[in-house]
Amino acid sequence: MAVSFVSIEAKETFHWATEHGWFGERITVPTAFAPDMSWKGIEEIRFAPGMFKPLQPDFFSYAFVFSLEPESDLSAKRIQEQILIYYKGLSSQVSKGKGRKVDVSKFSMELVPEKKLNIIPAQADKSSSYIGTLHWVEPFATGRAQTLRFEIQAWKNDDRNRAYVFVCVSPQKTDAPIWKKLRGIGRKFRVSNDE
Repeated sequence: MAVSFVSIEAKETFHWATEHGWFGERITVPTAFAPDMSWKGIEEIRFAPGMFKPLQPDFFSYAFVFSLEPESDLSAKRIQEQILIYYKGLSSQVSKGKGRKVDVSKFSMELVPEKKLNIIPAQADKSSSYIGTLHWVEPFATGRAQTLRFEIQAWKNDDRNRAYVFVCVSPQKTDAPIWKKLRGIGRKFRVSNDE
């Protein structure tokens, strides 16, 4: 079964400072490929131009935001749990659609607090910062084991009555050029009401 992404309506607009060639989509949370997620809301994603091209320096590099119900648990433990569920489901469903089977029980994620993260969106008042590493099987292009690095900001916005988790992802080392782009996108990210 191939993963399908469905556009949905939301009462907010996400503003992304991405360059030409970046592309994206919006899906519901929990996602169709990870229905066991306890978070509820929407996810909007911006993919680097080389997202699905293994030989490109921005392969599997992207930023996304979860806009969640205000009571959502944004503890480090819950963020780690929800992201792991998400990637297990993604790898399992995409691999199945390509005729491959993957053992998601071997996937693991580590997440630790980070005080000096450089992706903090301007609207992320009183946010928590984390860095993480995910060991999984990349299902779209290679079907091989991959280590993804994460930089994450999580915050609640009482004015908007929403909880947000903003994530930058790449398999590249954190001093690679793609991380400069991802962090810039994070710092300029903002949310507004639909007009």
